[in-house]
Formats: sequence, C-alpha cells, structure tokens
Amino acid sequence: MNKGGFSLSGRTINVLAKRDLISTLHGWGIYIATFISFLASSFILKNYLDSIRENNISISSDPLNYPLFISVVIVSFYLAILSAISISREKEQGTLEVLFYGPVSSPSFILAKYIKNMLTYLIMVGLFFVYFSGVSGLTNLGISYGLIEAILFSIFFASCMISFGLLISSLTERVRSSILWLVGIFLAFLAIQISYTILLGIPEESMSSPLIYLGNTLSVISKGIGWISPFSYLTRGMDAISLGNLRIYGLNIVYCVIYSLILLILSVIIFEKKGVRG
Repeated sequence: MNKGGFSLSGRTINVLAKRDLISTLHGWGIYIATFISFLASSFILKNYLDSIRENNISISSDPLNYPLFISVVIVSFYLAILSAISISREKEQGTLEVLFYGPVSSPSFILAKYIKNMLTYLIMVGLFFVYFSGVSGLTNLGISYGLIEAILFSIFFASCMISFGLLISSLTERVRSSILWLVGIFLAFLAIQISYTILLGIPEESMSSPLIYLGNTLSVISKGIGWISPFSYLTRGMDAISLGNLRIYGLNIVYCVIYSLILLILSVIIFEKKGVRG
C-alpha cells in the first residue's frame, strides 16, 4: 500500500537508485544518446574549423561551448524521457504495487528516480571531459575556463530536465502518454518562442492590429515559459558564461536548484494523490 507523509528512507533510496542505475547502464539507450550528441558536436566543430580556415580568424573565445551545449541538450532530453516514463513504466510492468507493499514511501521513490538519473548524467559529464579533451588535443582548441563553467552548469540544467520529466511521469499512467506529453509540451514551448521571435522581427508599423495583439499575448506567454521551460535556464546560464558575469551565473544555478526542488515536491504531492494504482 502507498505510504503517507513525506518520510524518507536512505536505505530504500539507495536500493532503488542502485537498481535503476544498473539497469540504465546495462542498456544501450544512454550510450546511443551520447554517441548522437558527440556526432552532432563533431559536425558543429567541423563547420567552425572550416570557418577558421576560410576567414583565418577565431569566431569565439570559447569555441567548444556551443558543441557542448548541443551535447548537453541531447543527453539531458534523453534523461528527461527516462524520467517521464520512470513511474508509468513501473505501473505497466506491475512492479509499482509490489514496491509499495514494502518500506517504500512516495518521497523515497521519487527521490530515488531523481538521484539515479542525476548519477547517470554525472557519468556522462565524465565522458564529456574525455571527449572534449580529445577534441582539444586534435584541434588545438583550448579547454577554456568558460567550458568548465558550462559543464558545471549543465549538471544543474540536467537536474531541471530530470525534475520536469518526473513531474510529467507523476501525471501520466502509460509510457506512451508520458512520452507524448513530454515531447508535446517541449514542442509547444519551442513553437511559441519561434513565433514570438518571428513577430519581433516584423516592424510594428507594418503589423496589423490582430498581429500586434498576438505579439503582446505571445510576449506575456513567452515570459512565463522563460520560468517554466527547463531549456530557458540553460540559455540564461550559457549567456551568463558568455558575458563572464559570475553573479548572474551563480543566480541561475540557484534558480535551477529552486526549480528542481519545486518540481520534485509537486511530483511527490501528485503521486501521493493519484496513488499507486493511479
């Protein structure tokens, strides 16, 4: 049966997180996602190096940051999907009720899922260091302080993505619906941001009244999405690194921590209310 309250058991969290982590590391998914991320980064690096050869000038002081950005987005998105299906998959497999007949509380269960995916990402961070160190050696593009800052910040961004996925998972009952909701929400965020960007590029004097109203509406929605979408936190963090502003960089880390904490608490509350059987 479902345990009430917000009790936490360190031993239970450790057992559940270890079980899921071993399962993830024994699968092919995380390695395929990492390979795709490095492939995309390599393509961007090739274009960057080609530009240097053609123009004989370095375009960025932190040339490895954008390839890292792409790798982080791909791997974090995969972890968000893993988080989004983590509860619904247990329900479909019939293991959730079995778990909650033992000493498992909702907070311990959610936190175990979160820790497992964070540990998975930390392993990927190690692979990022290996990959970009190799790239640096082959291309003579130095590993800058900005790259170290970006890798550190990516851990907090991954926390936002994982927490968002867990919130979706707490709301859904099936693996398929979890994935559809997650992808659908992210696509909606992207569509709104693109639409707003397009409208910003149109001179106001050439816009009709409906377009002006739409632009104002999208402006308000876009500001809201700036705090709801986990991708916004990555963008702000990378902007702070580009500006070299440590205060804004630190603030964005704090925002990521608060965002993750709020979503984890909401996930526990929703999971408690829906119950093991949904």
